[in-house]
Amino acid sequence: MNTQNKKERLIDSAATLFHRNGLMATSLADIAKHADIPIGNVYYYFKTKDDLALAAMLKRRQQFAAAYSLLSENIDDPRERLIEAVNYYAKIRNDYTKFGCPVGKIINDTDMEKDPIAQATALIFADFVAWAGEQFKQLGHSQDAQKMAISLMSGIQGATIMAKSFSQPQILADETLRLVEWLEGIPNKKITLGKAGIRTSA
Repeated sequence: MNTQNKKERLIDSAATLFHRNGLMATSLADIAKHADIPIGNVYYYFKTKDDLALAAMLKRRQQFAAAYSLLSENIDDPRERLIEAVNYYAKIRNDYTKFGCPVGKIINDTDMEKDPIAQATALIFADFVAWAGEQFKQLGHSQDAQKMAISLMSGIQGATIMAKSFSQPQILADETLRLVEWLEGIPNKKITLGKAGIRTSA
């Protein structure tokens, strides 16, 4: 097996175990065992657990960024892009109910003011807010775009915590449905009604 495959296995195993058990409760030995790589080999790729955690968060951030790009490329309507993004959380509600949000879990385990891992992980949320904010802007809500994007993510994160607290994935499913209904009701301010009653782009 080549070097790149081993490195990727370590990164993927780290991301999985950090999500399941948390950053603090996961050791390099745990990660090596999960990746089926001798612990001594881990240090060839990563000197510390923090280095591996940063690599895992960077990969997760890249995966989310790729997902946003796909939504933007394949769905013309910004509202439908947002709805599709929200529906993703309904699909993975069982995983989130069992283990929580992988991003939020890392942030809760770290010191936002001092820890580079926390700061790097928070960028994943920042990316979502920036992307969602752009969709709201395209719907004509430039002034409130960031607030709306933060509210959207807050709804998902809050429902994730409640679903995990009560071991009820339906809580997350219900909240994603509510958020979809909210998105469907937001007016597209860039669509105006013409004099002849024809909808035209502003």
